[in-house]
Amino acid sequence: MRIFVMFGTQDKRFDRLLNAILDSKFVNENDVYVQLGYTKGTYDKIHCQEYYSEEELLHQIEIADLIITHAGVAAIVSALKLKKRTIVVPRLGKYKEQNNDHQVQIMERFVKKDYIIPCTDLSKLDELVENAHNFEPKDYKSEKQGIIDEITNFINKL
Repeated sequence: MRIFVMFGTQDKRFDRLLNAILDSKFVNENDVYVQLGYTKGTYDKIHCQEYYSEEELLHQIEIADLIITHAGVAAIVSALKLKKRTIVVPRLGKYKEQNNDHQVQIMERFVKKDYIIPCTDLSKLDELVENAHNFEPKDYKSEKQGIIDEITNFINKL
């Protein structure tokens, strides 16, 4: 299986996810490609690249069997548009991976719609990867029109 992992482009490291991947069982049994961002380094068990162009990134998502990503909206939506099973690991403020915990809220919103597999405990990452084939994400529907309609209704009521 080909697994593509996106750490995002924030100016902060994501060592917690990196260590979970390097310590996992699945890394020995699958081809794991990682977009590291600021979590720079070279690692024996995974294929690493700091950044991809937008075209390269979409290609990596397209050819992957499974996506593991931080809870960035663009990363999640890119995977969902290509109908990929996606495990989402939010960056957390307490580990200085992000300024706050807004990625938890983003992840929860996608969970409520049955789009993604949430990962709040990295000790269970192997189990989530192993069982990901049992997850059928719902077809992604953009909420853009719904937001536009809400704004329009609000303005019309003024």
